[in-house]
Amino acid sequence: MTNHTGARAGRWQLGLLYLLVCLIWGTTWYGMKMSVETLPPITAAGLRFLVAFPFLLAVCLAAPGVSLLPPPGRRWVVPFIAVVYIAVPYALINYGEQHISSGLAALIFSSVVVFLLLFSVLISRISVSWTQWAGVVVGLGCLVGIVQLTAGISARGVLAPAAVLLAAVMHALTYAVMARYGGTVHVLTQETLPIGLGAVGLVVLGAFVERPDLGAISGRSLTGVLYLGLVGSVIGFAAYFYLLQHVDAVLVSYVFVLFPVVALFGSALLENATLPALAVVLAVVMLAAFGLTKKATGGGSAATPAPVTPDDGATLDGSTLDTIYEHARVAYPGEACGFVHASGRVHAARNTADEMHRQDPVRFPRTATTGYVLAPADLMYLEDNLDVDDPVVVLYHSHPNGRAYFSDEDRRNALVDGVPLYPTLEQLVVGIDDTGVREARLFRCVDGEYTELRFLPGPDRRTAEVG
Repeated sequence: MTNHTGARAGRWQLGLLYLLVCLIWGTTWYGMKMSVETLPPITAAGLRFLVAFPFLLAVCLAAPGVSLLPPPGRRWVVPFIAVVYIAVPYALINYGEQHISSGLAALIFSSVVVFLLLFSVLISRISVSWTQWAGVVVGLGCLVGIVQLTAGISARGVLAPAAVLLAAVMHALTYAVMARYGGTVHVLTQETLPIGLGAVGLVVLGAFVERPDLGAISGRSLTGVLYLGLVGSVIGFAAYFYLLQHVDAVLVSYVFVLFPVVALFGSALLENATLPALAVVLAVVMLAAFGLTKKATGGGSAATPAPVTPDDGATLDGSTLDTIYEHARVAYPGEACGFVHASGRVHAARNTADEMHRQDPVRFPRTATTGYVLAPADLMYLEDNLDVDDPVVVLYHSHPNGRAYFSDEDRRNALVDGVPLYPTLEQLVVGIDDTGVREARLFRCVDGEYTELRFLPGPDRRTAEVG
């Protein structure tokens, strides 16, 4: 086990990249507005992803350690994302943008952060503070007020905003489901094939349902499609993915609160679609309220709750262990690593041991088959989630030799002068070999020594013994 992270990207470069993502994702809303000027919504969405797919496919195939298909047991991810994240939501957004301004559409879609919080409560059983609930109530209340002021309250006036809102709900559901059950699937794997399938499905459906007149397609609509496909889906996605690897995930997620600001300015400048003064005030309050829903999920506040320590691995229920074991199988013959929250929610971390070994084999003599190095973003995630309502309470990693034990190397990296680096964390070691997960053992530091709390026979071992 190794916890060094190597050199970080420069702060100013990351800051510029962060601004670039906000700018790209803020301007894609006007790009969608352009695309549906002479293209029907389903076809426009399909063409956008049809443009993006070859580039994402090339990146996915070239990226080391990334598979086009999810591992067995996670193959449901492909149709789920293709339908719930790609095809239906973007067709709905395009429909909405035929009837409302791009800025208003972006503002409505930013409610995804609220629905993500609600779905996370239902799916991952996270704890929510009163400030987050206040953000939900105030934010949604302001959103209703904005829609009433700009789109009216008639059935026809509400239909387009409702379509965009439903798209936000579907995206939030996808994020929550993948956070809980898809943690071992690489982000490129999550996106590439579903985008390809979604593109084909949308184009075929559009050809039958919408029967687009290809001769009537304007240059502006084609420009919008190309911008969305190349800049929005490829460059924007690549930049966002890079940020997730180097910046705290909570900070990165504020992109969803910031890009509507860019979209509103773009809408006012390019569409002459300005919001009424009261709607602008409500928009400011709404975005601030949405920010509150995310604030408490990051680092601790001034009144930080006491750390929670699980009782003999109480958080390690069947579904939690299944997720950890699946991560170990995917990482094999390398070591898997990650964290478990008090609720049982699993955060699969990225082992950068091979990368660090290639960069500096003297400082990092171990590879992923004999050790692990937590990525900077994962270390920041750990630091930010030690003193929250649903804290990280277990650090896990796997041993690809089939034996679950707390090695001398594990001890050297877990203790500093006999004191645990993270006193509240228990350590779960999973033993896996080419036959599968053989065993797991949970350890806790007592008086400067890690002692075994619990032995867990591996599911693959149990299967072999029964057979």
